[in-house]
Amino acid sequence: MALEGKANIRCPACTRVFREKINRVRDGLQVNCHNCNRLITLSKETEDPFLRRALKTAREMRAAEQDQIAAQIYTGTASARPRETP
Repeated sequence: MALEGKANIRCPACTRVFREKINRVRDGLQVNCHNCNRLITLSKETEDPFLRRALKTAREMRAAEQDQIAAQIYTGTASARPRETP
């Protein structure tokens, strides 16, 4: 399953915003800033509200995508179409 969304992460050092795929943005992720190359550790206990917001956004986007997939499976639209018999 490929998640297509991206979450915005704001670097606390240079205050630039970069994007990271939502399937990677989780508690404990360490990522380098794309601008200043500083190592950023994403944690729920951090004081930076922008990093907490990135974690929350990614979690909500993953949950919404999982709900969408479950709804498609339940209604049958996620499965292959039935064969046509001549």
